[in-house]
Amino acid sequence: MVLVNTPERITIELNRDVTSLGRLPECEVVLVDALVSRRHAEIRREENHYRIVDLNSLNGVFINNLRISDEVLAPGDVITVGGVQILFEDSLPGLPRPATPAADQESSPVYAALMGQEIVKPVTDVGQDLQLDYSPAAAPGLPAPMFEQKANQNFFILYQVARALNSTNSLDELLDLTLTLIFQVINVERGVILLLDEQGDLQPRAMRMRGQKPAELPEIAVSRTIARRAIEEKVAIITSDAKYDPRFQEGVSIVQYNIRSALCVPLWERETIRGVIYVDNLIQTYAFGEHDLDLLTAIANQVALAIRQDSLQRRMRQEAIFRANLERFHSPDVVNLIVQQSQALEQFSHQAEEREVTVLFSDICGFTRLAEKLSAQETAGLIVDYFNEMSKIVFHFKGTVDKFIGDALMAIFGAPISYGNDAELAVDTAIEMLRRMEEFRRAIDERKRFQIRIGINTGMVVAGYLGSSRRTEYTVLGDPVNVAARLQDVARPNTILIGEGTYQKVRGLFPIKDLGGAKLKGKQQEIQVYQVLTEGLHP
Repeated sequence: MVLVNTPERITIELNRDVTSLGRLPECEVVLVDALVSRRHAEIRREENHYRIVDLNSLNGVFINNLRISDEVLAPGDVITVGGVQILFEDSLPGLPRPATPAADQESSPVYAALMGQEIVKPVTDVGQDLQLDYSPAAAPGLPAPMFEQKANQNFFILYQVARALNSTNSLDELLDLTLTLIFQVINVERGVILLLDEQGDLQPRAMRMRGQKPAELPEIAVSRTIARRAIEEKVAIITSDAKYDPRFQEGVSIVQYNIRSALCVPLWERETIRGVIYVDNLIQTYAFGEHDLDLLTAIANQVALAIRQDSLQRRMRQEAIFRANLERFHSPDVVNLIVQQSQALEQFSHQAEEREVTVLFSDICGFTRLAEKLSAQETAGLIVDYFNEMSKIVFHFKGTVDKFIGDALMAIFGAPISYGNDAELAVDTAIEMLRRMEEFRRAIDERKRFQIRIGINTGMVVAGYLGSSRRTEYTVLGDPVNVAARLQDVARPNTILIGEGTYQKVRGLFPIKDLGGAKLKGKQQEIQVYQVLTEGLHP
């Protein structure tokens, strides 16, 4: 007879009076399948024919898709035992013998059957077999009653997993519930779900051991040999006695932890592998069948899709927070550019680089005296209104509000996005600030009125999200920043002072007066200072 639905056709010669079929190692033909009973059936040789007898198996014996209990075999009959199909070819004396070479009779009958049926499947093949839309045409080899039983069981389990995906509130809860369902439907003793981290290493995220409470779980050592092959080759693997499976001879963990039966499937969706589901049995060999492998692979696909969805949702939340933080200091179009240019938000948020920027400082002249005349509430309200107006102008000219320091505002142009004319945009911003201040002063109570002064400088700085491990913010560091602040300090009310770097960028674009060298606080050498003449100017 020939096993026909195995990866390779296996021919077994019926050279005994009684040939037993089942999952037990003692059987002459060992069929590793969850739907096969321990002692499922016998094929008996009689005078001029063979007879197959069902040994009260749970799922029955079928000949040509008809269930039988005791039947004489005819050449060409297709016997179905569990999920295994066997083509019967008569080999009694006087009849032609099968052309396919027989298995080596000196070898163990268990090994002849098991290792000839090495169960390793590409995950995409399994996925096609276990779609939720079951129909008999999807598996023409299975008898209809058995197919319906298998399909209904698969459908129910996958339905339960799908419900779990929609009912859990966190990824960890989902993974734990997935293991609970697996333990209900597969004969496993231990189970672990491992996810790949950013470095490509497997990290356990959920684990379970039969008979152990979660709080009492010891560390579960996983066969990295099996897990590594599942990931690298994108295959689902079953081994019914891992200690003697030649596929994993080099796996120290298999011998050390006495792993007998093991199932390992990748968490897969399309071409992406996100980790593995690994289950094993340390006691029982032949604990798993191909049906278990297919089912676990289908579950792994649903879990991988849920992990992908969870990742997308977390990314969306991170982007929403990221955008909200950016919108406090950047114009909407700058925010969009930042998000578009940083495909990975995490990379952008920690990136620091040297670049040329123009820095603008403005502050309120005589703010201390002004605050003495107003109540705290009036002062706060005035500052908020002022900063709102000035921020709008910065955003309009594509700048970034770096920070508010007391009554001072610091803005940068050229980072994180450069427009090529950043110094010009900074001067336009300053001119518009002075113009808008005239309107602002006329609109408020006389005792609240004030004037501002502005300093601008251009140069190379370090720009990026800088700070401590607890808090970072986008800012720029460098001497050009200090010079801009000192220029603002020495500017007269309603004036704009610029440094040499800015002057070189905007000369010829605005009327500018050379004020000569000035000794600024904290600088050993004089700094060349220029004033932008604003009378009659509109940006």
